[in-house]
Order: sequence, then structure tokens, then C-alpha cells
Amino acid sequence: MMNDIHSHLKPGRIHRMSRSQPHRLPRLVRAVPIPLVLVLACRAAYAAEAPDAPQAMQGVTIEAQRLKIATQSTTSSKTDTALIETPASVSVITRDQMDAQGIQSVGEALRYSAGVLASPSMAASQRYDRFDNVKIRGFDVGSNGMLRDGLRGTTVQAWPKVEPYGLEAVEVLRGPSSVLYGQNSPGGIVNQISKQPLFQPYRELQLQTGNFHRKQVQGDVSGPVGEGSDWAYRMTGLLRDSDSQFTGVPDDKVYIAPALSWRPSAATSLTLLADYTRDKFGPPAVVAPIQGTLLPNRHGRLPYNQMLNEKGLDNHRVQYSLAYLLEHRIDDVWSVHSKARYGRVNLITETIQGRLLADQRTLRRTPYFFDIDGESWSLDNNAKASWRSGGAEFETLVGLDYRHTKEDYVLNGGPAGAEIDMYQPVYLGHMLPTPERYASTVQSSDQYGLYAQQQIKLARQWVLSAGVRKDWSDTSTRDRLDGVTPPSQKDDALTWKAGAVYLAENGLAPYVSLMTSFNPVLGNDFYGKSYDPTKGKQAEVGVKYQPPGFDGFFTASVFDLRQENVQTLDPNNSLNRLQTGEIKSRGVELDALANLTRNFNVAANVTWNRLEVSKSNNVNEVGKRPVGMPETMASVWGKYKLVQGPLAGLGIGLGLRYTGATKADSANRIDVPSYLLTDLALDLDLLRLSPSLRGTQLALNVTNLSNKHYYDSCSSSNCSTGDARRLLLTVKHAW
Repeated sequence: MMNDIHSHLKPGRIHRMSRSQPHRLPRLVRAVPIPLVLVLACRAAYAAEAPDAPQAMQGVTIEAQRLKIATQSTTSSKTDTALIETPASVSVITRDQMDAQGIQSVGEALRYSAGVLASPSMAASQRYDRFDNVKIRGFDVGSNGMLRDGLRGTTVQAWPKVEPYGLEAVEVLRGPSSVLYGQNSPGGIVNQISKQPLFQPYRELQLQTGNFHRKQVQGDVSGPVGEGSDWAYRMTGLLRDSDSQFTGVPDDKVYIAPALSWRPSAATSLTLLADYTRDKFGPPAVVAPIQGTLLPNRHGRLPYNQMLNEKGLDNHRVQYSLAYLLEHRIDDVWSVHSKARYGRVNLITETIQGRLLADQRTLRRTPYFFDIDGESWSLDNNAKASWRSGGAEFETLVGLDYRHTKEDYVLNGGPAGAEIDMYQPVYLGHMLPTPERYASTVQSSDQYGLYAQQQIKLARQWVLSAGVRKDWSDTSTRDRLDGVTPPSQKDDALTWKAGAVYLAENGLAPYVSLMTSFNPVLGNDFYGKSYDPTKGKQAEVGVKYQPPGFDGFFTASVFDLRQENVQTLDPNNSLNRLQTGEIKSRGVELDALANLTRNFNVAANVTWNRLEVSKSNNVNEVGKRPVGMPETMASVWGKYKLVQGPLAGLGIGLGLRYTGATKADSANRIDVPSYLLTDLALDLDLLRLSPSLRGTQLALNVTNLSNKHYYDSCSSSNCSTGDARRLLLTVKHAW
């Protein structure tokens, strides 16, 4: 595991914040000008100590940097397993890819991955910029599926949003994953891998500016504590002051992440990680009625990006976490691994939601105030044995994991009645009163899991794997409004997986796998009986291809995935829900990543996903597609770098992202159109201007290049506008 994590690396109690508490970044950061001048000035001072060199370079040749294509992953097996030997579909988005595309969230990093739909507005009626919302193979990943260094660390409502600049890679495992990670969505998981200290010096400074008055500075410094030291450090940080595409909605952030590693020997490694984030963002419901956006309105089309919430609302989050990662090799056979994380999130949300009146222009609004405080403890201990016998290679993994969460949830609301003309809005400029307390609960949960996994490699051609897990969970909820504490809900489940891969000499690797999952459903039915967990099961066949002598990796997969015990209407009691529903997801995914030449790389994927409600007591849903999930998705990203001639050092990247049409209602009567977006990246290695500028790069990233107007999510009553064009100019210096 330690080797896999470092293969991604480059060489060389929270205090509650008052709703009225201001949150603006330091004046110094707000005053950051166009960054090029500052970085060049810093570089000039650094270069002043270097020997004199010519200030121009004629006919310069700049070395091309090949895209790093990951060939190992720990996410699918919790061991250092080659991707081609893994009987599952896995994608690894490296730091190089994130930098090239100028990504600003984990969701953005996933946009060029097969089978993944990542959008801030995944909930059909609300825009959740607060979190990275992800669907894999048609199913919401949810809070349980967003892992950090292989650990789950969120509560039901208080999700941390991980800063991507603090990550070395993002890994996607498609399909049920409960055997190794416990309760989860059947679609898959996302593992966010933190940057760790380097034992070779590395320093980086970036200054950024862009549209929406964006100003950002970020830095990353790492190296040994002293020459020949067993200790290494890393400090990563970011400051941002920015507006957003919606008037009066900020996008500000403070982030810092120190880390320390100790390697007293080649057999032992201990890493301590910490991070702190404070950000301010917009309300989670920047949406508009479907009449006037997707559907006709007698008053005409509503202006795109029309703000129907309120300006000056307080929406902020403070989060931090502390973690350790420990690995020790006992001998040539046995090694032990332990990691744990404590995390806390305090989230304040003010939002105003509306209902369109019969005149089709007046929105009657209701204010809501959320105060959510969540904390979690996660622990995973396992032991691994690796040995050979009779020409076969064996790897056995046994482990125990535990997670405790506690969430304090408060929801206040106000009476409806604050009306606004959505065609000629007049804003109040402040939050509306929320005198009514709708909810006040404290929920705690304990989850334990025992798991075992066996991998066998036969004759260096067959790789067989199997795993089994037993889970127990205990969740209690106290309602502070009525003083009632019902009995805790106890769930348990047995999950398993099995798979096989054949390694052909020509680089082809066909595989087959069966996997299962479970996810508790909190609450009771009308008669007081606790709901059973939903269950997922998947059959998958595919082929991977890693051509000998060619730097590329290709995956094709076909899957049949089903989720059972889905809630549906009780035909004999309209107040009750039965668990007789089923959702079926079947599809084909093609994924490719390759360095076609030493200076031209391409990433491409295509997804066909037939998703349907296969069982339901609501006959209008049966055979219909769930809301918000397209049947077809495709994307391609390519980058070419000039290495000779007058434009040597210029890199050009171009990406296309296609999202097919979706449905806005469960009866599938309303279609949401497909859309095609274009991304552009330009970067210039300034070494071509002067040797003193070695390590300095100027980059421009543009997402949604044509500023296409589209709706990325709709329900039967509302629509959410997609991301507007974003321009990001970055000056980076690394030394």
C-alpha cells in the first residue's frame, strides 16, 4: 500500500460560527493582482544567485513530460495490486491529469471517467455546491462512498468537501464494494488519496486569477526534515477570494494541510495527516421553476442564471480532520497496516425555496436555516500474508474496521409568503425570519466489520480472488422536539465477492466478477417495523489491455447491477412503504488512457447505461428511467505539447464532454435535453524565454468554452442551471 500511494507522488471541538459572523479572506489575498508579475519577480530574485545566462534561447528544445498512467491501485483490494490483475473496473485520476485540466473540485476530476456522473446539482430540485455529488452506474455514491485514504468519515448530512489541491490521486471503483468497505451504494466508491510527505525536496507556488473576480494563491512544500533524516514533512495550503456565476454568491476558501512521515527502516512507515478548511459558498437551492426554463411559460423564457434566492445569505462550513497511516512489514510473509481518522464538520446553511403560483411569474418563498454539526471516528486494521507454494502466489488479507459517527441536526423554517416576481425580482438583501423549528435531532451510529480476502496467482496467468465480510451497525436517534428516543436500529449483513482474470502474453486480460453490497435504511414503517438494508448484486465481465511496449491502458466492461429492497408504495396503506422495489442497471463502459507519442496523450471513454425501475407498486414507474440519469455519456481529453521550434514549450489541451438526455419525472413524460461541453487548456513552459525561468509555467484553463446555456438537472417542478464558462489563469513555479 505504501508503494502504491507513493507511486502517485511527484518525484524530486470546532467553534460554531454565528450566522452574522463575517467570512472574508484577508485583505492581502483580496488584493492579489494578475499573478504573472509576482511569480516572475520571485523567480528573478531566486535566479539572481545563479550564474549569468543568456536571456533568450534560440531554437530551444524542451523535454516533453509524458502523462503518468497509473498501473497500480489499492482501492479495489486494499493491497498493492496491478490494475490489469484486478477483476473490476477501476480508474485512477492522477495529479498530472488534475493539473492539466485545472480542476477545482473532486467532482470536476471525475468528469472524464466512464460510468460516472459528477455534478453539483445531483438532487433534481436543488443545487448542492456544498458537496461533491457523484453517481456511478446510475446510483448515488452518497456520503458512505466518498472515502479519504480508504476511510469513510462523514455523517448523513455533514459531508466534508475535500480540497483537490491536497490530493495526489482520485480512484474510482465501480460496482458493489461492501466486502472491503462496509455499507455502501451498489454503484461504487470514490477514494480520495491525500498528498504525503516526500523524502526528496519539492516546492511549488501557484497564483491564480479568473472571471468572477477570482483571486487565489496556493502552495505545496515538502522534503526531508534534514539531510539523511528519517523524517519528512509536507505543507499544502490555499487561499481564495471569489464570486460565482450567481450574483451575490461567494466562493471563498481557506485551506491548510500539514503532514509528517517517519521511516525508521525500509519495513516501517508512519504518516500523520491533518487538514483544516473554512469556506463560504452559496445557498444550496439556486434553482428556477420548470415553467420558464425547460417548459413554456406565457411570460416567456426566464433569464438564464436568474437568482431567485436572496443575496447576502450565510452559507459556510468549517471542517478539519486528523489521521495516521501506519505500515510495518514483520517478515517476508507478514505485514500489518493500520489507519484511522477523526473528522468534524460544522455546516451553516441559509436558503429560500419557492413555489410558482398560478400566474406563472410569482414565486412564493419559504426560508430555511440548517445548523448541522457532525463528527466521525474511522479505524481500519488489517494483516496481509504473501507467500509462494507449488508454483502459485498467495496473498491473504484479514481485517477489522470500525466507524462511529454523531450528528447534531437543527432545521428552522419560516412561513411561506415572501413573494418575488421571477421576471423582475426585487431582492430584500437579507435572510427571512425562520421562527419555526421543524427538526432538532441527535443521531449516533456505530458500525463494525470483519473481512477476509484471498488472492491466488496461478502459473503467472490466472489471478483468482474472493472475499467475504460480516457487518453490524447500531443507529440511535433522539428527537429533541418531542423528547422521544425510539429504540436503536440494529442491522447486520453478510456480503461477498469473487472474480478471476486471465493474463495473456499479448497484454490482454479478460476478467469476470460477482460482487454484493448492502446499505441500511433508517426509520420504521407505518407499523413500527425497522426497514431492512437495501442489497446490491452485480455480475460483470470485461477485458483490460496493457500493450507490451506501449504506454497505455484500456478497459471494456459489461455489467448487470441490481438494487433490491427499494421502498415503494403500499397498495393497502398510502401511509406505509414496502420494500418490494428493485432498480436495475445494465450497461457497457469503454475507457482508454494512452501516451500516443512522447508529447501527445489522450483519455477517452464511452458509457451506455440502461437504468430502469424494474419492480414497483407504482405502475407508472415500472420500466421507467430514474430521474436525472442519462443513458449515454462520453468524453475525450487530449493534450499535445510542442517540444521544438519557436513555440517550444506550448501545450494545448482540448476536451469534449457529452451528457445524454435525462428524465425530469418518474413517469418519464418530461425530457431534459442532452448537452455537449468543450474544455480548453493552454500552458507555456517559460524556460523557452530564459534559463532563469526553469520550472515556471503559465497556464490558462477554460471550462465550458462556448459558455453553453444548459440545464444539468430538473425535477417535475424545478430546474438547475449548469456551470457557466470559467476562465482560470495560473502561474506556477516549482523548484
